[in-house]
This record gives sequence, structure tokens and C-alpha cells, in this order.
Amino acid sequence: MRILCTSDFHRSDKIVKKVLKILNEKNIDVYINAGDFLSNDFARAFFKKLKVKTFVVSGNWDWDLKYNGKTVSILEDEIEKYKGYCFLGANPDFANSKHLLSLTKNIPAEKLIFISHSPPYKILDKMWNGASIGFVEYTEFVKKKKPILHVFGHIHEDNGVKKTKNTLFVNAALAASKKAYIVELPSKKIETVIL
Repeated sequence: MRILCTSDFHRSDKIVKKVLKILNEKNIDVYINAGDFLSNDFARAFFKKLKVKTFVVSGNWDWDLKYNGKTVSILEDEIEKYKGYCFLGANPDFANSKHLLSLTKNIPAEKLIFISHSPPYKILDKMWNGASIGFVEYTEFVKKKKPILHVFGHIHEDNGVKKTKNTLFVNAALAASKKAYIVELPSKKIETVIL
């Protein structure tokens, strides 16, 4: 499965055009967006253009993000199965590792894809001043559950990828770096795409 991972569009029409081009040209099976569109109208206009299965979580600048469409699923403390994988979207206002573990108790780690807007603490979460501001609850969850993939954004300064034995972490915040990532599962092969 080929997954395009992005986050933090910040209402950029230029980024929308480039993402749509990648989705059409790179044989993408699933698209993940970890939030921060900055406008519900902007987000809905973008969602209407998507033809590939898409999973979205709300960012800290997205209020009451809603969309009724066949290809786009906005997940907040919900799991949706697709092509043998389970996509878990975290609610940006409620980070609780015990709750996330209870939601995923019957899901094998190698089939779990975790999407949150904020990063886990100490993993691709450093601000410009070097301070780590990720969520401890997400770190606890990924250490215990070991999902195959965790996609997030929010911290523009720490865009990138980190591999551990079990989990591939992708900070796809592209407002500053303009870097998006294509992940192949189950191999965890990564392709960086400059937008």
C-alpha cells in the first residue's frame, strides 16, 4: 500500500495543487492529512477534489471540521478499516493513552496506522528553540501498542521521518519545509516529495 502523508496546509492553494498532482501521478492508494487547513471552507473545497481514499484528523486551527463524502473520512477517536489496515484518528482535544489502547486492544500492531495532529513527546516534536512539545500520552500509546505507522504534523520545524524497530514516525508538517512523504507498507520504504 502506498500512502501519501501531509499536514499543515495553512490555506495554501499552491500546496493543494501539488498534492492533487502527486495523488494522480504517484499511484497512491491512501492519502493521510494530519490537519491544520485553517478554514473549513478551504478544507471542504479540497476534499471535493479527492478521488483516493483519504483519512483526516483536525488540527489545532480546525474547528468543527466536517465533510460528507465517500472518499474522505474525518477520524476523531475512531477507527476505520481499509485494505487490511486499521486507521485510528486521534481527537486533538483529548489525548489519553489508556483510551487509545482500549480502542485498539484487538488490533494487531502491524495493521494499525495512528494519525494525530500533534506529535508524540520527544519524537520529531522540537520547536525552533529546541523545546520538545509533543504529547506524552501519544508516546505512551505508541510505546505500548507499537503501530506500524504514526503520522502527525503541527511542529513545522521538525518535519521528517524517524524509524524505530516497530514504528515509522512521520512528521508531515509542510508549511515550512514543503516536504511530504510517500510510505509503502508493509516494507516502510519512504519517498520524500518536495512540493
